[in-house]
Amino acid sequence: MVVVGCGAIGLSLAVAMAGAGRRVVGVDIDAGRVAALNAGRLDLLDDGLAKPFSDALGDGRLSFQADLTPADASRVYVAAVPTPADAETGWRRSMLDAAMETVGRACHSGELVCIRSTVPIGTTRAYGQGAAFDVACCPDRTVAGRGYLGQFETPHLIGALTASAEQGARALFGTLGPVVTVSDPETAEAIKLFANIQRDVAFALANQFALVCEAAGIDVDEVRVAGAAGYPRFSIPRPGPAGGPCLTKDVHLLQSSAALDGVDISLLLAARATNGGLAEVIAKRIEIQLAACARPAVALLGLAFKGSPPTLDRRGGFADDLVRVLSQRMPDLDLRAWDPAADPGSRALQESVAGADLIVLANDHPALAGAAALAARIAPEATIIDMCGVLGSGHAGSVQRFGAAARRRPR
Repeated sequence: MVVVGCGAIGLSLAVAMAGAGRRVVGVDIDAGRVAALNAGRLDLLDDGLAKPFSDALGDGRLSFQADLTPADASRVYVAAVPTPADAETGWRRSMLDAAMETVGRACHSGELVCIRSTVPIGTTRAYGQGAAFDVACCPDRTVAGRGYLGQFETPHLIGALTASAEQGARALFGTLGPVVTVSDPETAEAIKLFANIQRDVAFALANQFALVCEAAGIDVDEVRVAGAAGYPRFSIPRPGPAGGPCLTKDVHLLQSSAALDGVDISLLLAARATNGGLAEVIAKRIEIQLAACARPAVALLGLAFKGSPPTLDRRGGFADDLVRVLSQRMPDLDLRAWDPAADPGSRALQESVAGADLIVLANDHPALAGAAALAARIAPEATIIDMCGVLGSGHAGSVQRFGAAARRRPR
């Protein structure tokens, strides 16, 4: 088996398949990454991955290389490369095109090619039409930080072009866990896109409600809890940053689908704009609060796009967006940063918060509650902006929870 693309998605699948007894070759154009993986070095924080990776590498079931040749015969190929997209350029398909060209040079007639990457609707069929190999869309549906364990926990979705491709994909992914088969690749592509976009829209609604609550002197958490009590039709997620490598791009992948020509998806794009604009909202708030400080210092804690499950992935994250906007709005700002997953030691944390005027808890890593307690001791005058509700109401010091009114109305 060959997996093209050895990032978080491809690597977790390759390790899982090697553990299931297959001989797996991972292919990645990054020669440095290939060398590091062959040397047993992981740059991912993924629950449960380290030991099976080491075991599979050690007994020869797993290896990595920078290219693929026809001599590397395989009956199954999986394309698991990034598919970046944004509002300005749409889908940048060059990486997937290159991966499919690599596979096309090596595979033989009738062999199976599975597209694991998230793609616009119609992509799998476009690659498969006229090809000598069988093609199926089998999108990854795991959660960042649990990519390896998700191979066994989350049902694998399959939408194939032919009956033989469906049979082959079912046999392949059925060795790991449950399989859900749909009628065609377009359905599988849509399910993956819709699932992520639905989450993005739900978070956007929660964030919009949070901003309304702040303006009206209301606590959004009280609204969420009391509103849902006995009223099952009312349910909103916790407000806060919504980003990452998937949510930030998948609506633009959907927008790049040829079949959508003329379809209005402005509601979905507005939701992405709401979430993507949160850094601007908070940066403006920080600028106003620190206007009287001659040389303001801000500590940004939690740099990954999310903290639970922990990950090192900062792509599409709120923290980096906030750094960019603050640097533009406040060029003289003393901006420090610390991440509990990347650097769990206390020395860097202390250096970040000492003397800070304001501290932002930018994701939901559980260690940030302890970090805030430390900050309250060594920087007692600092205001803490809690973006994800990691602090309880009894926390010492000045805390502003996103979505909670700064000042309550008198009874």
